[in-house]
Amino acid sequence: MLEEKQRIDSSTIQKQKELSEALARLKTMNELMMKMKDEQIAQLSHQVEKFKSLPQPSYFRSEALQINKALVTQLRLLCHNISLVEPLCDIMTSIVDKSVDAR
Repeated sequence: MLEEKQRIDSSTIQKQKELSEALARLKTMNELMMKMKDEQIAQLSHQVEKFKSLPQPSYFRSEALQINKALVTQLRLLCHNISLVEPLCDIMTSIVDKSVDAR
C-alpha cells in the first residue's frame, strides 16, 4: 500500500509538474499575443492619424476650382491673342496670293 501511495504521489507530482509547465507556456503565449495585439493597435492608431492628416475632399474641390479658373483665364487670353493675330494671317494670305498671281 505504501508503494502504491508513493506511485500515486509520484504520478500526481509528475502531472502537477506537467500542468505547471503547460500553464507557464500558456502564460508566455498569452503575453506574446497581448504584445502583438498592442503593436497592431498602435499601428492602426498611427494609420488613422495619418488618414486624419490627409487633405479633405473640400480642399481638393476648392483647388480644382482655382485650377479651372486659371485655365479659363488662359483660354480667354489665347482666344484674344488669336483674334488679334487673325487679321494679320488674312493680310499675309492676301500678300502670298498676290505674290503667286504676280508670278
